[in-house]
Amino acid sequence: METSLKLEYDPFVFTTGVFSPGEAERFCSAFADVETRCIAEAELDYYRGNVTKAAAAFGALLGSENDSIAISATLGTAISSLSGGDVNIVLHLYRFAKELSESHAEDDPLKKMCDFLLLYFNILLHNTPDIRFPAFGVQAFAVPETLKPMAFYSYAHYLISVDDVGRAVGMAEGALIFMKHPSPIAEIYLSLIISVGYMLRRVWDKAEYYFRHAWSLAKPDGIVLPFVEFRGMLSGMLEKCLRYEEPEAYKQISKLSNRYHKQWVFLHNLLTGEKISDRLTAIEFNVASLAASGLSNQEISDFLGITLNSVRAHLRNIFNKLAISSRKELRDYVI
Repeated sequence: METSLKLEYDPFVFTTGVFSPGEAERFCSAFADVETRCIAEAELDYYRGNVTKAAAAFGALLGSENDSIAISATLGTAISSLSGGDVNIVLHLYRFAKELSESHAEDDPLKKMCDFLLLYFNILLHNTPDIRFPAFGVQAFAVPETLKPMAFYSYAHYLISVDDVGRAVGMAEGALIFMKHPSPIAEIYLSLIISVGYMLRRVWDKAEYYFRHAWSLAKPDGIVLPFVEFRGMLSGMLEKCLRYEEPEAYKQISKLSNRYHKQWVFLHNLLTGEKISDRLTAIEFNVASLAASGLSNQEISDFLGITLNSVRAHLRNIFNKLAISSRKELRDYVI
């Protein structure tokens, strides 16, 4: 894949929007162009967990005569279907984007958009091997100004996936510091990837700080899907921060996570050849992830706020379900 990403269009109309928390609906309604407004409103529905409604709205724009709208609709339909629709739609659109990219000249703006869409699939599905993430640097600045925070988020996510945690955290924190305008969704994603990075480094206070910061931005507009997408990588931070403090939001995120995780696991394993498990409950997956990262039973107990006996019971169930006998083997089945 050609590595230059000189995009002239921002496919994330709402995601990269500049507004204050609590003003999402006002922001969406302000677009004069009908199709652009529909894209923004569909994005908001997605982030609020109304994934079926979002998928239908995006799907209605797939045939738009405006190539940029059609690409936004393709990406939106795929992401929404991963959470609440037919997983085969995601696979179809993934392959469609690859074919469309390969059929256009290197300097064609439509190819650039398809390549960006494929890179976003790469991030969403966790480092698919047939998509090469571009060597960023200059390319990070070859996108529209509004898209830069999400470009840095995407690269930070990629760095996490290849175990370059220090660079990932540094890049995402730098992107937050230098954001010129308030863009809540982009800031939520940057904060969550930083939280994941600090969790991997076992810097628990900073991991919790960035998670809570993300939630403070999300709550005023009812935003929940970023937390669903990150559920596996956050390995228990949702339980620690939201289970008792925000029980209704926690229930909503947990419900959405169950379907999302099964869909994600199917596609991820299909495209990467890995064997991440969809047989574990949310709490079992969190315990397994923490155990695989090297935490002791007592550390898992302290972090999740559950008893030591509960941790042991969960690990017994996990080993039985996965037919394994050691913590080392867990790494093949969790993120």
